[in-house]
Amino acid sequence: MEVAEVQKQYIRELLIKGRKIEAIKYLRTNFDLTLKDAKRLAELIDEDIAEGEYIRKPGPFRSGGVSALTYVFGLIGAIMLGIGVYLYLSHRNFVKEAEQTVAVVIHNPSQPVFEYKFEGQTYTYYSNIESQPPSYSVGEEVWVYVNPDDPHDVLINTFMDRWFVITLVGGMGVIFSSVSLLVFFLTRLR
Repeated sequence: MEVAEVQKQYIRELLIKGRKIEAIKYLRTNFDLTLKDAKRLAELIDEDIAEGEYIRKPGPFRSGGVSALTYVFGLIGAIMLGIGVYLYLSHRNFVKEAEQTVAVVIHNPSQPVFEYKFEGQTYTYYSNIESQPPSYSVGEEVWVYVNPDDPHDVLINTFMDRWFVITLVGGMGVIFSSVSLLVFFLTRLR
C-alpha cells in the first residue's frame, strides 16, 4: 500500500489541526484499512510532525492552551489565601492589643453565653458558634481576649473561635492555588 504525497499531506494537515479521528476515517475509507492499521498509519505520519506545527484551536474554556478554569481556580485560591492572611493578621493584632481574662459559660452550652469581668464590670458575650454535641458545659471556664477600648469586643481563646475559619479558608486557598499552578505547569510542559 502506498500513500500518494497529496493524500499524505491531507492526512498531515488533519493531524496538525488535531483532527486525528478524521484522519483515521480518511485512511480507512480511501485505503480499505482496518481500524488498527489506519490508526497505526496515522500515528506514523503524526511522528513526522514537529511539536511547533500543531494548531490547537481554543475551545470555549481554553485560551492559549491553558484552561480558563485554571485561571478561575487560581483567582479563587488567591482570594481565599488573601482572606486567610487578612483574618490571621487581624486576629494577631487583636490578641496583641487585647487583655486576657476568664469567662464562664452561664447558659446554653451548644451555643454558649459567656460571662466575664473586665475592669470591675461584668459583661456577657453570646457566641455565634453552635455545636452539637455542645462544646462546653455550664460553669466551664475559658480564656477570652477582651478589647480594652470596647469590652464587648471579645475573642474566645479556642481553636474554633481563633483558628478554624483561618485554617479552612487558608487551606482551601492553598488547595485551589496549588491545583491551578499544577495544571498550568503541566499544560506548559506539553
